[in-house]
Amino acid sequence: MRSGEARIKISFDTEAQAEVVHAAVLPEVSASPSNRARATFKREGSKIILEVCARDAASLRASLSSFMRWLKLAIQLTGG
Repeated sequence: MRSGEARIKISFDTEAQAEVVHAAVLPEVSASPSNRARATFKREGSKIILEVCARDAASLRASLSSFMRWLKLAIQLTGG
């Protein structure tokens, strides 16, 4: 079983947009119940950075899919 890591940076036009999306998705990241993957989710100015480390490829894919769905929804709901 191979472990995997991913780092995703999303740039926004303004820090305010990044803050709203970050605040909307942060509870989902914090409440992630999986013991096969862990994630860090932070905002640096107008960028959001998501890092996921997983025990195996399937866990990495599943975690990334969930996080990307939450991010896409938050961006759509904020008019982005």
